[in-house]
Amino acid sequence: MEILSSDVKRVKRAKRVNYSKYGYIFIAPFFIVYFIFSLLPLLMTFYYSFFEYYHIGLEVVGPKFIWFDNFINLFTEGRFFEYFWNTIIIWVVGFIPQIIVSLLLALIFTSYRLKIRGKTFFKTVIYMPNLIMASAFSMLFFLLFGINGPINQILVNLGLLDEGFRFLSSIWGTRGMIAGMNFLMWFGNTTILLMAGINGIDQSLFEAAEIDGASNC
Repeated sequence: MEILSSDVKRVKRAKRVNYSKYGYIFIAPFFIVYFIFSLLPLLMTFYYSFFEYYHIGLEVVGPKFIWFDNFINLFTEGRFFEYFWNTIIIWVVGFIPQIIVSLLLALIFTSYRLKIRGKTFFKTVIYMPNLIMASAFSMLFFLLFGINGPINQILVNLGLLDEGFRFLSSIWGTRGMIAGMNFLMWFGNTTILLMAGINGIDQSLFEAAEIDGASNC
């Protein structure tokens, strides 16, 4: 009897499926993509921060290893707070419209009263800019807002400008372009997150609020 019971246990162990390996297979694509497109560029940026490496027109300066000179110059030349406030301004100009538009879209797509069809299609469309690389987005804006780009041509043809505006040479023009890129790249992702949060709210709470006399506002 003991031999039979041990054989039965051995057979059961042999038939038992090890599902843990499938978990690693499913999460592997995320880590591979993250390493190639996020972690590796971040490490390369940190690596090149120790070099003098830039362009002056068509002339390439560097790469020349200069140790911590870039970091020293950042604080000694008084540029740190200038860069800091530029970042804050661009963040505010890009984030406030992003959160407003994303919240409105999330409320529209999750509304049971509107009953919008093709929600999956619209969610896919608004999320697609998030999949485009920042370098490709920057090249697109560079071509659109160039001195001879289509944006300037439209403004000139409409009579709003006498000649093309140099967006890339203007401080607020450059800030607006960067803020616009951040808005277009991330508002879809923010909308999806807000939709997930709204869908997690029990609908009975909304029904109870309507019974108590709550308005849509």
